[in-house]
Amino acid sequence: MPGNTEIINSALDRIVAGYVTSATTFSGGEDVAYTLQAHGRAEVVGETTRGGAHPTARYPVTEHLTVTVPTARTINAVTGTNWEGVGVQPDRAVPAEKALETAHGEARQRLT
Repeated sequence: MPGNTEIINSALDRIVAGYVTSATTFSGGEDVAYTLQAHGRAEVVGETTRGGAHPTARYPVTEHLTVTVPTARTINAVTGTNWEGVGVQPDRAVPAEKALETAHGEARQRLT
């Protein structure tokens, strides 16, 4: 009789998950996409994201000038790196307006 871990892993292996991105996906949305992709839990469908991995703080210098300084660095446990400056690369690159339709169609194919 399989144990709980085997049952859970078997169920997780059957889940079809996609994460839809666009060129405007940023920061927290990128973190979710990158983490799910790195752990093999979802396929990213859409456009390369903006590339904002490091949290920042803003410091006003003058009325019209603000300096933005990184305050931390995100490091993914699987890849040992992050998406700063390069964005999350989709597994399936399609224009943003086609991403949801594409992800949905691929998920339906896998389930049949």
